[in-house]
Amino acid sequence: MKTRILKGFIKKELIQIFRDKKMIAALFFLPVLQTIMFGFALKNEVKNIKFTIFAKPSDYIARKIQKKAISSGYFKYIDNINSMDFSNVEKTITSKKVEAVLVAPKENFANAIDKGKPIQLLIDATNAARARQIEVYIKAITLDVIRGYKQNSNANNFITLDTRILYNHTLDTASFMIPAITVMSTFIVAMLICCMSITKEKEQGTIEKLISSPVTSLEIILGKTLPYAIIGVLIICFIIFIGTLIFNVPLRGYFWQILITGILFIWTALSLAIIVSIAAKSQQQAMIGCFIILLPSILLSGILFPVENISSSIRWICYLNPIMYAASNLRNIMLKGNDLLLFWQYCCALFLIALTISMFSIKKFKSTLN
Repeated sequence: MKTRILKGFIKKELIQIFRDKKMIAALFFLPVLQTIMFGFALKNEVKNIKFTIFAKPSDYIARKIQKKAISSGYFKYIDNINSMDFSNVEKTITSKKVEAVLVAPKENFANAIDKGKPIQLLIDATNAARARQIEVYIKAITLDVIRGYKQNSNANNFITLDTRILYNHTLDTASFMIPAITVMSTFIVAMLICCMSITKEKEQGTIEKLISSPVTSLEIILGKTLPYAIIGVLIICFIIFIGTLIFNVPLRGYFWQILITGILFIWTALSLAIIVSIAAKSQQQAMIGCFIILLPSILLSGILFPVENISSSIRWICYLNPIMYAASNLRNIMLKGNDLLLFWQYCCALFLIALTISMFSIKKFKSTLN
């Protein structure tokens, strides 16, 4: 392999990339937009909960629960429906006036707690994920208020839980999503832009000039992919910098671990780009082919939905997905940062996937050139 030829390829590709304003926008605007959206706008935390308590006006425990719910910041609207008949409580939820109603027994909360009677909680579960979070919030607030009441009473057999949240004690969505967005943005940009570039060469007929020139197929592949590998590494560094500086995402591991993970992952993305570009005859087909790979890869990666929640019949596909290993590795590096064994396990998985796909892509590319 001639270094001079490879340098010429890389220089030509970089000039072509930065000459196209649309290409620059796609390379840098998309990762920034995704980072801002998931950092600021798209949150997993459930907020603005419409919650009310069905209890007598004289029930001081109900008032404490109400006050604590308001001060938590998760409840936007709390209305007292004491004047309503119990038969209308469910209608209030049906009409979307409230999302959750805590119903006290006929006497009051204090007597119900002392006698061990159940306290009913009604939740609108049309959005199941939101309903589960609402249940956790209200139970936690109610338990805290009851704990304070129990300390001032003679009631016994009350169990308390001492809970510790590790690695992300504030349950901040940005800390969880920024590592995943780093992987997702890099995958989209590296694969899509590289694939479009190679397909454009085929459309314009310049790929035939490269074939007829005194260069090997490996030099062509490296010359077409290395510039995008460099850009992919820069995108990873850029998003990590934004995440740690603006969103206060911790970086408890080492930066070299992020670079190794990023390089292995970009290698996989560019190998997939070569395969798609070989099959595509136009840039439109290349774009469609990329999205056919991108959509299931992202959905089956654990970025948006836990892998454990996916049906066991198709869960095996997740373990062939490079995005899953890269996202999990970055989350462990940034949030935990102390498990080298797990780090190298993920890297080995990425290496095997990248090596397999790249060998297949090089073989297909050589046969296409021939």
